[in-house]
Amino acid sequence: MKRNFPLRRYFSNIHFAIGFYMVMTVVSLMILGFFYIPYDPNAIDIAHKLQGATTAHILGTDQLGRDIFSRVLVGTRVSLLIGILVVGFGVLIGTPLGALSGYFGGKTDEVIMKVIDTQMAFPGILLALMIIAVFGTSLQNTVLALGLMSIPRFTRIARSGFMKYRNAEFVQASRARGASHARILVLHILPNIVPELLVTASLGFASAVMSEAGLSYLGLGMQPPNPSFGKMLSEAQNYILQAWWYVLIPSVAISLLVMGFNLLGDGLQSINQQ
Repeated sequence: MKRNFPLRRYFSNIHFAIGFYMVMTVVSLMILGFFYIPYDPNAIDIAHKLQGATTAHILGTDQLGRDIFSRVLVGTRVSLLIGILVVGFGVLIGTPLGALSGYFGGKTDEVIMKVIDTQMAFPGILLALMIIAVFGTSLQNTVLALGLMSIPRFTRIARSGFMKYRNAEFVQASRARGASHARILVLHILPNIVPELLVTASLGFASAVMSEAGLSYLGLGMQPPNPSFGKMLSEAQNYILQAWWYVLIPSVAISLLVMGFNLLGDGLQSINQQ
């Protein structure tokens, strides 16, 4: 008798499969960086600056002679950490707000959605720039700025889901048995909207990585000498004719992360609709 492989329906979706392998490629680099970094990523060696790939530096060196491979390993860790923190921020704040708004409706819904709509009136990147301008450039402030940007999307998805199920038969049956609002929210409705939240989280992760790279490119994200793909790309553009690989490597890393999570989200969305 042929056994059913539970993940087959996911990997049979071409978008999910490609996105998964792209993301796992970057995650593998992050894991490698915890156990092995060939050089100090901030060690300057002017004598060997802008070298191409060699046995000593497999991805070459930058304008200060720093090993690009070592900086990519650390930069991967930074990008994934920021993505996780930003998405977590959005999930932990946006989902409860959306749950309360969609489940209770009325004044609760009106107040919460007015706050969310007011925030959405500001372009996300402008809001991030304002926060960083006030509180300064640091990893914590970057996460705070991008995290605030992520709240509305999770609030709206959660609101839609809780509004859809708040009068469902299984919810009415739970109410009739005396279940509390908290129990209904967490144990009965929330599991039904997890697939939509996962899609939103995947797309939000890609958005967070791209936004962080953009801020770092402008000099408002991670600060030197800490490696960041956006900062590496900003520095590399001045040497595009002398060291094309220096521009290509952070560009490919950002593309793998952003495209990977976008494809994962598209794949999950397609699977959920089947």
